[in-house]
This record gives sequence, C-alpha cells and structure tokens, in this order.
Amino acid sequence: MAGKSKPCELSHTDCDKKMTCIDNVPSAPELSSDFMHFMEHDRVQAWGVHDCHARAFYLNEHSSWLFGIPHRYKVCGKRFTDIPAPIFSRCSDQIVEQNNICIKDKKEITVLNVHPGGNGWFAYISKKKPHYNRLNQVDGVISHGYSVTQSWMKAAMNIRCLMKLDCRASGQSSFRVGAMPKLSPRESEVLFFLICNQQIKQIAGILSLSENTIRSHIEHLKKKFEVHSIAQLIEAAISVGCHDFLPPTLRLKQLSMIMAN
Repeated sequence: MAGKSKPCELSHTDCDKKMTCIDNVPSAPELSSDFMHFMEHDRVQAWGVHDCHARAFYLNEHSSWLFGIPHRYKVCGKRFTDIPAPIFSRCSDQIVEQNNICIKDKKEITVLNVHPGGNGWFAYISKKKPHYNRLNQVDGVISHGYSVTQSWMKAAMNIRCLMKLDCRASGQSSFRVGAMPKLSPRESEVLFFLICNQQIKQIAGILSLSENTIRSHIEHLKKKFEVHSIAQLIEAAISVGCHDFLPPTLRLKQLSMIMAN
C-alpha cells in the first residue's frame, strides 16, 4: 500500500531538508499523501516511519501518546536516542537492530513492546516491514501496532473458531472458567508470553529459565485453569480477563523484543 501509491510532496517539507542522504542511501522515505492522511487519522493503530539511519521520520498522534512524547514535539529527523520518551531512552539499540533486520533482510518482523507511556504502562505488538521507494530501494521502515488487548482478542476469536471445529470432532465443549485462579509471578509471565504467541524456547530465553521449567509452569497453569491444551489455556485466560492484565514483574523493566512468528 505505502510503496505503490503516488509520492506526495514530502521532499519539499522542512522535515525532509533535515534528513540528508548518507552513503547514497535515501534518507526521507517516499510516502503518498493518501497514506500519510490514513496514518494521521487512524485512532486505533500506532503508526511510525523510520529512515535507514536510526532516525524517526513520522509518528502519528496515537503513537506519540503511546510513547509518552511531549505534545507538539517534532520527531522528524531526530535520532531515537534524542527523542524524550522512555522507550527510546532505554531500548533505542533494540529498535535500531529491529529496523536493520527489516532493511537488510527485507522482511517483516513482529515486535513486543512493554514501556510506560502517556497514561501508565503499555504492552503492545507491532509489525515492522521495509518501505520501498519508486526505484524499488528500501528507504525506511513502516511500523504499526495494536495494544496487547486488541491482539489477544483477535487471537481469541481465531482460537475459538478452531476449537469449535475441534470440539465438534471430539464431542468436547469449549473450556471456560468462572474466576481468575491465583497465579504465581512466574506463571503470570509465562501465560502472558504464551498468549503473545511465544514458543517454549523463546519464553525460556526471555525469562532466563530452562525449557523444562517453562513446561512445568505450563502444566501448572493447565491444572489451575482446568484445561488440557495451550489453545484451551489461552481461551480460558482471555475469558476471565487476562487480556487486560500485565504481570507486575514486567513493569519493572522496559522491553522491545522480536517475537517468534
């Protein structure tokens, strides 16, 4: 969408004048006026555009609010380390690494971010992909994200559809529980990352635990939620409101990490 439409007049803006070409690599991503208008008026997704040199080019209003960037602060042409927001001050190296993967490998990645923002702590999942100009050169990275709540609810809908088919075949009904069982801090973390679509190996790496320990926590979670599979565990967890719950231990540190696809 962004790479196919007619370029707008961004090359004549004050923003573009700040973004000089480095090593013959285009610095100001070519974005169409229609796409800019779409991002600007999107009140659901957090949209961002970065160039190939670790600098911000555009953040929509929702994204600026999510990051906790001061109102009316101009991000265009600023390096991530210079933007006054917690996620950039603590995780700029990870963000640059993620962008470089998109740029060099020319592929889309999924990122989980946990950080304080405009109104408390946020957890959201974003997609990052390379942006191409008229010459089919990568001139930046486009990112757009949803809150974890929105992502979990989408996952829940897909899981319920699959489970309905499975239940028809097995004769079992959908598993749901009436109240949130008491979880240990580690169990809360494991559940959080399971619903974020992380595999056992990735969760073990994130939490610096062995894979066997993660499996043990999952088995305890299944028993507490009275289910038999991870798919049923996710559905049961969402049904009691876990999609609105960020484990307190995750609020002690900020994260920006690539998720397993």
